[in-house]
Amino acid sequence: MQYLSQDLILLALNPQTGKTRFSWYAALEYGLVGSLLLDLVLRGKLEIDNDNRVSGANAGNTGDEFLDRHLNEILASSRPRTARFWVTRWRRRYRWFQPIVLQNLVDLGVLQRQEQRILGLFPTQRYFLTDESIQREIVQQVCAAVLEGTGLDSRMAALISLMHASHLTDAVFRPEERPEARSRIRAIAEGELVGKAVSKAIFTIQAATILGTVNVR
Repeated sequence: MQYLSQDLILLALNPQTGKTRFSWYAALEYGLVGSLLLDLVLRGKLEIDNDNRVSGANAGNTGDEFLDRHLNEILASSRPRTARFWVTRWRRRYRWFQPIVLQNLVDLGVLQRQEQRILGLFPTQRYFLTDESIQREIVQQVCAAVLEGTGLDSRMAALISLMHASHLTDAVFRPEERPEARSRIRAIAEGELVGKAVSKAIFTIQAATILGTVNVR
């Protein structure tokens, strides 16, 4: 997938019901918004200093219209703002970011949308995979990275941290794997496996997404 948000929502999607799994205090929404910042960090366009303030790291746009819109907003700010500021600001703007990401995956042919009515009255949308192997592959990659350290690069570490912040660990790992998985996830977020700069960005944005959910309680 091109965006971290696409992988994250596929981890959250229940292929049987066509709905995303329960999100504790909108944790998934904050995780999806936080993924925008992490995508820009991973592309080398943003960096986060020791005070958790976000600033430009590299001149020029990404070439992706959606990411560039958010990058330019950060660069045009009158002063450096924290990761938490941007996560909170974009969360308020995209009150429900899930439909945007889900529709993007429909446009790509990864999902198909079905319109249904609850009690025959209230319209609702469900999203089903056109090929379930796409989701299985992402789950397998995450499990291998966490439990075995296989394929653990900067992007995978970012996805794992977002999965944790979005309270999706139980949806990805089997019950007997969860204690070890949680321990390893903490080590991935706090360690230097992906480089100090990216590791700090992951930890900071993960914290910002979790704090966002606490504030809406």
